[in-house]
Amino acid sequence: MSDETLYPDNSAKVLAFTKRFDENADIKEMRNFVEEDERLSRRCAHGAVSVSEHERKVTCRQCGAVIDAFDYLLALAKGETKLDWELRVLRGEIKQHREGLEKLKREEVNCKGRIKTAQFRLADVNLALVEAGDKLVAKKTGQGKS
Repeated sequence: MSDETLYPDNSAKVLAFTKRFDENADIKEMRNFVEEDERLSRRCAHGAVSVSEHERKVTCRQCGAVIDAFDYLLALAKGETKLDWELRVLRGEIKQHREGLEKLKREEVNCKGRIKTAQFRLADVNLALVEAGDKLVAKKTGQGKS
């Protein structure tokens, strides 16, 4: 008896079983370079730095890592550029909102004027109806007496 008859090869079933959970498992195993999962690693943003003029180096005050001066300056410049861009966008939005507000104020004044005009017309129509009703009542009472 051979080993194959005692223990049949069911590897196709095993692969099908694992593919059900992670379809890209085989691709992840074949990669040479693997990125570290950012959720698992805590990275320092190097928000507070110390500049040593004597040693000519920039170190992070939070984690103590030595930072390349050019990279730090580049990060600062990119942050400034991003802030500048966001500020320009926000100022443009403020300008648009102010223009929209002015249009709404003009529309409000126009609507109030139309409402007043409609109220005057309604008062005129009501007055005309009352006068017509009075004439009709006067006619009926006048015809009933004669």
